[in-house]
Amino acid sequence: MNKNKIDTERITRFFKGDSAEDASQYIKEVFCDREKVKELDDLMRRIWYDLLSKSDLKEDKIDHVLYRIHYEINTKMQKSKQTISRFVKWFSRVAAILVLPLILYSGIHFYRTVSNKGDSSWVEIKTPAWTRSQFSLPDGTQGWLNSNSSIRYNGNFNNNREVILSGEAFFDVKKESKKPFKVNTGEITVTALGTRYNIASYENEKSIEVALEEGKLLFNNKKMNKSYLMKPNDCIIYDKKLNDFTVKRVEPETYYSWTMGKLVFRNDSLDAVARRLERCYNIEVEVRGDLTKQPRLRATFVDENLEEILKLLKLSLPIIYKINPQQLKEDGTYSKTKVTITIMT
Repeated sequence: MNKNKIDTERITRFFKGDSAEDASQYIKEVFCDREKVKELDDLMRRIWYDLLSKSDLKEDKIDHVLYRIHYEINTKMQKSKQTISRFVKWFSRVAAILVLPLILYSGIHFYRTVSNKGDSSWVEIKTPAWTRSQFSLPDGTQGWLNSNSSIRYNGNFNNNREVILSGEAFFDVKKESKKPFKVNTGEITVTALGTRYNIASYENEKSIEVALEEGKLLFNNKKMNKSYLMKPNDCIIYDKKLNDFTVKRVEPETYYSWTMGKLVFRNDSLDAVARRLERCYNIEVEVRGDLTKQPRLRATFVDENLEEILKLLKLSLPIIYKINPQQLKEDGTYSKTKVTITIMT
């Protein structure tokens, strides 16, 4: 076979889930070759329409942009992390050119639930650790999912624009005046007609954060039945334990900068810095010392790894840190890397 030609059969098998073990390495190599972008574009389109024609799914219900390769790299090839990181950055650029939605069997789940009203089809979009994914919903709403996050919505989404969020997402909501767009978590609901905002609602965190960039957003606290109409630059912090919230004025970019591969801090407390590091690097961070005198940080990080950021924090703030690497647990899985940050007095 001509070495300059793409092995279309091998790539097709990969996307259909019946590829050999050596396929992942081949996928890495071919998607890093700039000279093959046009050929990949044509091939991806053919695979997409072939998969679509052999399923009972409608194209207007699978308007998401998620990538099987992202999932394969980040869940099955963790050993060579530096090589993977370089590849993911390049693949993201390639994927932006391949502007078609790919069915990601590992990351997009279609399932049915049964209720008194009959069967209901649901779609779940998940992003594994170490990645962020761009998505597009059937109504034209677009956004990003952060690491270890997911959204779910019903198959009749165009009639009922409502999603259930776990983790962190940025939404750029398409305006439809007669059909409000709702995001539900276990504790709160936010409702919009057309706007841009970031919401972080991780199960293991004590609070939920909603930051509004433009438009208006109606925040509703389910348990206390309290509402608040947010304005641009508003940030609501909902305390899960107290079942109440506070509002402050912020620079919204600091909350959605992760969608651009950045970490932006503007006079943020060390606690806030720790939470953002946890989300970005899939780690645990413990802050020790006098928490009433937390130092504050103003900085922007672009593409730095965790240790580089910690070194810069130590140079800027009165802290010391310790990195405890992953440990093998009895069940055969690994614990998260844990970082301990101590405030010096």
